[in-house]
Amino acid sequence: MATLGELVAHAGLRPLMPEVAERARLEPVHGVCAFDTMSSDEPMSARIVYIRSRVWTSLDALAETADILRSAGAVAVLVDDDDRLLPSEFVTACVEHALPVLLLPKGVPLERIASGQAQPSAATAIRETVDGFAADSSIKVWLVLQGCVLGSSATDLDLVGKIVARAPETVRGGSNPPAAIHAVLPESGIDLALANPERTRLNPGRFAQLVGDLDTQIKSVEVARSARRESEDALIRELLEAKVASAALEPWARSLGLIPGARVRAVAVVIPTSETENTLVTALRDLGLHTGGTSVCGKHGNGAYALITMEDATTGTAADFDQNLAVLRGLFAHRYGHDLSIGTSSCLVGSGDDLVRGLINARHLADRHARSTAPAAPKIALPAPLSTTLLATDPAMAQSLHRVLLQPVLTYDETKGSHYLETLRTFLALDCQWAATANELGIHINTLRYRLTRIERLTGRGIQSMADRVDFYLALSLRESQRRE
Repeated sequence: MATLGELVAHAGLRPLMPEVAERARLEPVHGVCAFDTMSSDEPMSARIVYIRSRVWTSLDALAETADILRSAGAVAVLVDDDDRLLPSEFVTACVEHALPVLLLPKGVPLERIASGQAQPSAATAIRETVDGFAADSSIKVWLVLQGCVLGSSATDLDLVGKIVARAPETVRGGSNPPAAIHAVLPESGIDLALANPERTRLNPGRFAQLVGDLDTQIKSVEVARSARRESEDALIRELLEAKVASAALEPWARSLGLIPGARVRAVAVVIPTSETENTLVTALRDLGLHTGGTSVCGKHGNGAYALITMEDATTGTAADFDQNLAVLRGLFAHRYGHDLSIGTSSCLVGSGDDLVRGLINARHLADRHARSTAPAAPKIALPAPLSTTLLATDPAMAQSLHRVLLQPVLTYDETKGSHYLETLRTFLALDCQWAATANELGIHINTLRYRLTRIERLTGRGIQSMADRVDFYLALSLRESQRRE
């Protein structure tokens, strides 16, 4: 998917208001459509709208037209550069709505703009380069990035890992070529793995050309990322901190390619160490590159996040995406020795709230995985009071407390996969201290309040009531004393 800036450069379009066009240069463009009348049913979302000179006389409310175009999702307006009927009122309205007006040079066909849409994605271009080298041979070539592997055949992660573990070398002519070669692209430092099971004779000149072409393509990818990196990281931070209304962030998200109607996969990864945080964000950008959609990546706190569109993805199925995540996880484990805790969530973008929910849901799943793989921490002691010892001699009374106070919570936990009973136990063991309990459980204090409120609704008791707290404490301590027996 080309951006507005790329199409302007590709087709030689001239912006009438350069500052407005500059602010919109990163907006993705899905195509070009013609606008003939106010009743036109042509889809305009994420499109450049071409307005011919003869149309102006049929438009009465020019300011309203600009508003309609922007509301319909148009990225820019295109007019002929020799259009003498272009109304200044319309241009002013476009400026007010941050809608760029572009001039189409005489003699430049609309097809040239459309041809800019057909440019292959960076991942596809890299695969074509690799395929060209490996064509008509048993040679397999893989470009090994931080978060994905792009190659001439399906990724054999074990084989790739063994090859890149070898010392880097260069291809030399000779009658006894090696069965595997690990090379490093000189400019980008990216690993290149080559498997040559039949020991086919290699041409050093062709291999040097392959390395040079891949380095150039990777450099192009990095230039595009550098232009977006700061903006992407800031958007992720704003979405997660929620200090600004999500609706206010929608134009920003849209300028980065997260347009309404797009299917987006949100990915959250718990950063294992501070030394790997930047590497992990790069890995998520590589995941987006491999998927083929638009990606917005950044880090916040101890998490790395990505929002990846699936609408134009080259590998758009859930199974394909999960396989890509498995490769990312495998690469990270091989290189850094960390088993990543990853969570994902899917959403259809309707508003900024959808992006927020997607990120939060993905982070919850990542945290759940991290807790499930962490070494079991010893439970905080729940001292048994004298009353527990006395009640333990009356099984009927103990069973009554369990049935009334604990069974509803246990049943809910078993049905929903939640941990409400453990939350209640920790809260009581820490003398009902809210901050200490939230810290011990690794959750936000509002999440703790929500869980305890759910327990109140399940049992009909009140956590704020000292009498009910005592009953809960007795029921839990009796349950644990019976287990020890």
